Amino acid sequence: MARTTETAARRWVAEHARALTTTDPADALTDLHPLRELLADAEIVGIGEQTRAAHEVMTQAHRVLRLLVEDLGFRVLAIQDDEVAVERVNAYVLGGDEDVRTAMSELWAPWRTAELRAVVEWARAFNRRHRSDPLRIVGLDAPSARPADYQAVIEHVARVRPGLVPELRRHYDTIVTAHEVPEHVQHARGVHPGRPFVEHARDALDLVAALPDPGVALEKAKLIVDAHAGSFAGGGFDYAETRRRSVAVLTSLLRDDGVKIAYWEGMSFTANAPRVIPAALLGPFQSVGNELRERLGERYVSLLIAFARGDVSGLHPGQVVPDPMPGSADAVLAAGPDRYLLDLRSPRPEPVDDWLGGPHKLRIISGIYKAEADPEHYLTAGRLDEWFDAVLQVGTVTPTTLL
Repeated sequence: MARTTETAARRWVAEHARALTTTDPADALTDLHPLRELLADAEIVGIGEQTRAAHEVMTQAHRVLRLLVEDLGFRVLAIQDDEVAVERVNAYVLGGDEDVRTAMSELWAPWRTAELRAVVEWARAFNRRHRSDPLRIVGLDAPSARPADYQAVIEHVARVRPGLVPELRRHYDTIVTAHEVPEHVQHARGVHPGRPFVEHARDALDLVAALPDPGVALEKAKLIVDAHAGSFAGGGFDYAETRRRSVAVLTSLLRDDGVKIAYWEGMSFTANAPRVIPAALLGPFQSVGNELRERLGERYVSLLIAFARGDVSGLHPGQVVPDPMPGSADAVLAAGPDRYLLDLRSPRPEPVDDWLGGPHKLRIISGIYKAEADPEHYLTAGRLDEWFDAVLQVGTVTPTTLL
């Protein structure tokens, strides 16, 4: 029975997929015009990615953003990152004088790519043409420690107790690396130095707290402890709190500012998923997209930017993603043209409806991805046409370019 429904689903995908001509953001958006009807009444659109390490995934998402902004009047791009770091990017797109690389320098490392820089430069150019109705970029996460905070603590200690600086640096030089390669990724790649980073951070805090006048350095040292304690490796990451905060920010923008919002993030955040069963690191959780659907109904639309195979070595050194695991949703979604748009609400025969009901395996490329263990990197999904309203498949991918 499973084989029969999968065969029917492959045929349905091939018959209903609308071929896309390009993934280049500089090209005309004509091939994406069928999306306009699907998105016409949306107030928030989730642009969900299977990976942020693929050039074509990022550039197709950029094209969707262009459609939302230029054709449908969306005026906020929301991303899952530190609100203070994102505000620097927002200042740039609104015409600020800071260099674009500097403006992006405190974003989460996977966002610091040439592909996102192209989005930022396009947004700045758009705003030059629409000064009275600009596009804003907002971050959904609470402020956290950044590399500059470590340096500020070191500089304060150097002024008041220089003899402590070598010991302080032994702690901070080790753990500041997590802002480039997260601690859990260092574990996965076999390059972690061994001692938990939060322990280094707490020892550094003790050094600062013992100073006669720690000043603002004490608050920054506490922020650094909180950052490492709240990481995946530190065991303190709270997805439920992240979801609550994200939904609160997004819905307040709708209510108070009356804007339409593009929410660009990984698919496990954006999917209309009452229960995501991750591949690793977390227990099952309710997605941001699901709470948005509960609140907004069909005014929240969920898109998936999918891919079939290819090179993601820009963010994941040496990793080439193979063809999808047999029996996975990815394998069926690879049955259409190399690049396509598929409305998952399209009419379907009963066997296809049965297949869409799932459960499904969907590949997700996180920082711990290893191609030799590809079957371990699939999360468990529910009904596919509930999680996503449409799929944009980009086929074979090439790596993003790190700044």
